[in-house]
Amino acid sequence: MALTVVDPGDRHRLETELGRFAPDVAERSDGTLVATFGSTAQFAVEPDGTVDAGMPLHEFAGPAERLAFDHEDGVIEVTFETGDDAAVYTFRRP
Repeated sequence: MALTVVDPGDRHRLETELGRFAPDVAERSDGTLVATFGSTAQFAVEPDGTVDAGMPLHEFAGPAERLAFDHEDGVIEVTFETGDDAAVYTFRRP
């Protein structure tokens, strides 16, 4: 697994990696970058680094410390802090 790690605050790099990951990426008027996959799944990153991702049967919303893209396996790993621990949410390209 070859991961490309991106700071959610690096908007240019984030837009580039989302563009490699998703068939459609757009920027909302508030600066949120949104990757959509058909009509059932999306992965959005707000300018402050908050991630809002979801598809049928699972979703995630919270502040990301880092995003790690695995373009070969179609995965984004979102690392976030939960109190004293770090946790990871995995979004798989549908």
